[in-house]
This record gives sequence, C-alpha cells and structure tokens, in this order.
Amino acid sequence: MSAQLAENPVDSIFDGMNDAHTTLIDAIHGFDVMLEKAEPEICQILLLTRQTNKRQAEELKAFLGRRGHSASDDGSFMSLVHEGVVRTRALFTDIDGDILPAVADGERRILSCYDDVLENLVKKIDQIPAGTFDSMHTLLLTHRGEIENLIRDQEARHEMLDS
Repeated sequence: MSAQLAENPVDSIFDGMNDAHTTLIDAIHGFDVMLEKAEPEICQILLLTRQTNKRQAEELKAFLGRRGHSASDDGSFMSLVHEGVVRTRALFTDIDGDILPAVADGERRILSCYDDVLENLVKKIDQIPAGTFDSMHTLLLTHRGEIENLIRDQEARHEMLDS
C-alpha cells in the first residue's frame, strides 16, 4: 500500500511565484526588442519598466532559490510571441507613444499573476508558518505596488504624448 504525501501548502504558492517570474522574464525579452526599435520619447519609460521587471525577476528567483526552488531565466513561449509582435509592428509603424497602452496592458497581466499568488497565499494563511507568510506577502505586495506605479507612469506618459 502506498501512502500519498499531502501537498505542502506552500508548494502551490511557490509555483505561482515561479509563474510570475516567468511572466516577468517574458516581458523583459519583449522590452529588449522594444528598446532596440523605440523612438527616443518613450525609451526612458520602457527602460524603467524593463529595469523594474528585471529586478523583480531577480528578487523572485533569489527568494525561490533560498527556499530550495529554482526559476529559469529562459522565459516561456510567450517571450518569442512578444518579440515577434514588436518586430512585426516595427516593420509597419514606429514604436512610439502609441505602444504605451499595450505596455500597460502587459504590466496588468503581471499584476494578475501577483494577484493569483496573493489570493492563494491568503487562502492558506493558517497552513503556512507566520514568518514564511510575512516574507512572501511583503515581497508580493511590494512588487505589485511597483507595477501599479509603472502603469500609472505609462498612462501619464501616453496622455502627455497624445495631447
């Protein structure tokens, strides 16, 4: 008779954090192509967003690594999709302020990943050691807030360039 081990409640949260990490890596790859093709008026906001995504990916990877979980820097198939979309768009039009709403939408997808992990974390609050919960919660909320700020900056920059 084989006994099945109960799933560690933290494992699904680590999986969600890994998914957020992968989403960040995919976005970074897209920003790399955008920055090659972007008009000067949006380079600063794109670079700031890329730098924030990169730092967050590094922080998630380090957090996971300290807890015995690995995260890949390769991203997913979506990396290729993001790169292809940007390269195709650049063939037909400038990568200028008009791309900022799409950039903000991409950052909202990252927010959604964070929201999913936070929701799962809160559901399992009674099953997770307090210190682990606190460190996860703090990291995720900090990252989420930074992304919200980026979205506001992107929207403000688009509005300024559009007027």
